[in-house]
Amino acid sequence: MLLGPVAVAGPAQATTAGSNGQIAFARQLPTGVPTGGADVFTANPDGGFVQQVPLPYHAEDFAIPIWSPDGSQLLISDLFLGSFENPPTFRPGIVDPDGSNFTLLLPPDVPDGQGIGCNAWTPDAARLLCGLDNEGGNLLPGVVSIRSSDGGDLVRLTTNPYGAHDVPTDVSPDGTQFVFLRFRPGPQKGQRPFAAEQVALFVENIDGTGLRQITPYGVAAAHEQASAQWSPDGQEIISETREGILFVVHPDGSGLKLIPLQVGSHNQPYFAFEPDFSPDGTHIVFCMFLNGQEDLYTAKADGSDVVQITDTPDFENGPDWGTHPLAT
Repeated sequence: MLLGPVAVAGPAQATTAGSNGQIAFARQLPTGVPTGGADVFTANPDGGFVQQVPLPYHAEDFAIPIWSPDGSQLLISDLFLGSFENPPTFRPGIVDPDGSNFTLLLPPDVPDGQGIGCNAWTPDAARLLCGLDNEGGNLLPGVVSIRSSDGGDLVRLTTNPYGAHDVPTDVSPDGTQFVFLRFRPGPQKGQRPFAAEQVALFVENIDGTGLRQITPYGVAAAHEQASAQWSPDGQEIISETREGILFVVHPDGSGLKLIPLQVGSHNQPYFAFEPDFSPDGTHIVFCMFLNGQEDLYTAKADGSDVVQITDTPDFENGPDWGTHPLAT
């Protein structure tokens, strides 16, 4: 359902090269579906022309779709192989928005039972950046790159020193660096150790050199909903705090700045996460819990002019704003 804007006046942001096309996102299957998982959709930025992307496998619950640099294909970060009666294996896939030309990537160097999720393309679309799970195999968790054509030629870029996850989320527009989330265990273990996990944003050169931490642990959200995306001009990285406030930071770690969202007429409480810039840099798309429901929203890059673009009871995540032409 398309809703009208919750409009608050605000200054427009400087534009960069890029044509604003469709948004891709994932929607979890309704509560009660025994298999779990999610479906993938595309839509225009105003919420119109929502279309499901036909896939031969369900996406993992928190899987995300990522547009290829030219907007012609979608990378699905994690697809379910197997069943919940047996430990499922996660593998990425690539598909056209209409469901054609599906390719399941089965990296030969990743053992059966160990998951791999791929969240970013290089600008030339030749390679994908992926995170190795820390369970189910003998490869240490960390960031690797693989060929986008067949999943081969695995190259290790990072190894998580805590035995937890390193999750690559984006490559810089010039292709020289990538940003990733490094998880570490929190101070409390207990029955829900993930609840105390902490995460920090790191940037590294695309060849695996020059590692640098750009936020302290505990600032960014530590969950499968966490994210970090580069601005189209390469000057900022956008993410979210543990409290659900969006922020930007420069790739060298300087200039961290909160982006308060102007929601409603009384600044209602909200929790925003998984932001992404529009291709021209003037707007952002993000997920947000508001008034007891989670949906997708857009806004100007300064947090003004918030517009709700989905209205469903199901959990939606991973919005990626690409250049694929708008549906008419």
